[in-house]
Amino acid sequence: MSYLLIFFVLLIIISPLMWFRQSPRQKLLICMRKKAANLGMTVQLSTSADNQLEKKRLDCITYKLSWHIDSVKSSKPHMEDWLLVKSTKRGEASIWLEWNWLGEQCCEDITEDIDLTLKNLPIAISALQARSDGIMIYWKEEGEEEDVVRIYESLYTLRNAIRY
Repeated sequence: MSYLLIFFVLLIIISPLMWFRQSPRQKLLICMRKKAANLGMTVQLSTSADNQLEKKRLDCITYKLSWHIDSVKSSKPHMEDWLLVKSTKRGEASIWLEWNWLGEQCCEDITEDIDLTLKNLPIAISALQARSDGIMIYWKEEGEEEDVVRIYESLYTLRNAIRY
């Protein structure tokens, strides 16, 4: 009987440690973020793209691919500093279904590259943005580790179209 009592006491002591185990979803997120870092992307917690002015909640993740170190900003207007948001009623309509421009629209020279990028990105992407520090997507991280590679390849192609 004393062995049984000792067993239950140990079980009660050890059981809270099981709460520290990662769930399968947490393991997947860690793998996705490590993969992004290995590919050269920066992963950061952010507000959603269409709520950036309010900055109420950090509810989205951005995956950013910075510009090449030796790249020079294009002399063409609106090659950078644009934001394309999915499923919002704000902004101006774009040529892509469900996507709206918030602020300035991009230069027409890169619309084909943006079209190709949007077709290759996972469905759960909520925004695509080009800024002075790089090109990024806003994502709720719904997907698999292979989606990170697709995001990287899409952003890499678009980055090369904007800054050679």
